[in-house]
Amino acid sequence: MTCPARQAFATAALSVLFFFLLLPAQLSAASAPGKSSSPDITLFPGWGWVLETRTADLQSGRNEVTFPGIARQLDPGSLLIDMDGDLISLRTRTEHQGWERIFRDLTGKQIRLISETGQLVEGEVVEFTQGRLYLRKEGGRFMLIPNPHNYRLELAAMPDADKPGVQLDAVVNVDRSGTYPVRIFYVANGLSWGLDYSIVLNEAEDKAAITGLAQIRNNSGTAWEDARVRLVAGEVRMSPRHSPHLREAGMDMDVMMARAEAMPDAEQYADHYVYQIPSRLDLPERELYQFPLVAAESVDVRKIYRYHVRPFSGTSEDPRRLDIVYAFQNLDEQGLGKPMPAGTVRVYRKTGVDETDRPDSGTAGTAGDVPSNDGMQLLGQDRIQHVAKGDRFEVMTGRAFDVRAIETLARQEQVAPRVREESRVIALKNDKKEKVTATVVVPLHRNLTVVNENYRPVSETANRRVYEIDIPAEGEATLRITIRQSN
Repeated sequence: MTCPARQAFATAALSVLFFFLLLPAQLSAASAPGKSSSPDITLFPGWGWVLETRTADLQSGRNEVTFPGIARQLDPGSLLIDMDGDLISLRTRTEHQGWERIFRDLTGKQIRLISETGQLVEGEVVEFTQGRLYLRKEGGRFMLIPNPHNYRLELAAMPDADKPGVQLDAVVNVDRSGTYPVRIFYVANGLSWGLDYSIVLNEAEDKAAITGLAQIRNNSGTAWEDARVRLVAGEVRMSPRHSPHLREAGMDMDVMMARAEAMPDAEQYADHYVYQIPSRLDLPERELYQFPLVAAESVDVRKIYRYHVRPFSGTSEDPRRLDIVYAFQNLDEQGLGKPMPAGTVRVYRKTGVDETDRPDSGTAGTAGDVPSNDGMQLLGQDRIQHVAKGDRFEVMTGRAFDVRAIETLARQEQVAPRVREESRVIALKNDKKEKVTATVVVPLHRNLTVVNENYRPVSETANRRVYEIDIPAEGEATLRITIRQSN
């Protein structure tokens, strides 16, 4: 059958990627479509793109059909209906289950309300409008309750409990009678995913095990059963009342899916990566589903104590603690070598378990002992952005207590009408019992240059100069630099 609705979708797909459909009308439901089959859900960091496939028994000609149970957090502007036939009009009933819906459904019925002070009110519901409830009491007298939300309502059963979510009422025209498949596409807010990384360092802090645990959150107001789920990693812009129609834009869902087994692999599509979850999922409402997405057992780590110099910013005798940074490389030989989506990172360190710290060892630890927490300590938390294969990434866990810098201004003068210079002294102090290496970063730009220094930089660009300075155990080292500013 030649389908005008299908032709319209194909034409729109050639011209735009993002578009919306809103066709308001006054309808009444006349046929009951079949229950939604296993949904297809593509999850972005803040929302979900949902495909529900349903069936509708239609007669030749004009039909009124209702689709209940659409996600309550539906974005109405994202709705797309794909079926054989002509879609004449569509109405979206975004009315959620709640007091307003309950009171309207109870019109003509006797109810019992109990106030916060225990007062009992009984009567027949006459009307609920603009947040006010009108009751008819025994004897024919009427009672107005301005704010029924402050009362406790006792009911034997919830009205319309079998119709959760949003309801779609459509008017369609078909050429012949039969059972028609209907595909409903829409954006569901509150349905999203994210990633939490755990980095466990060994005692020497030169190797780490990295695990990335994906988390799917379902706050869409609807429970999903037997859903096929894929995750999209990347920056996807979402403008109000617009949505990506992936299939009409030429994205074949079966082609873009990554074939995975224990853990999903990333497959690139355009400028994003897609992870296909290998098994179908049940996603109950308001629950969290977790599974591993990244795992590597032995990744090289470089620990960095970092300090940033502040040229032409005055001076202070106050010590500044150096940042503690752990640097990694996303490489195949490190056990990673795959796209790593942005996420929260928690860094832990394995510690030797001292038997004297155990409560059952018979020997109490000294006051200065650090609890071993069964061999694991939390060092800090940070967040990383998307890390491409081969890229370096860093995690900052805090600032060092025993490694600090005191930056002072030794000299500042005008050496020419539009040129001035300053000399800075950065005293690096280490109270640890072992040597540490401090990374000192001097930010530069086209007007700033370093004209004198007592250490050679390990790297230099137009934007910064980097020094690596060894600080002896329980000792100190000093960096002296002269910086020129031209205006």
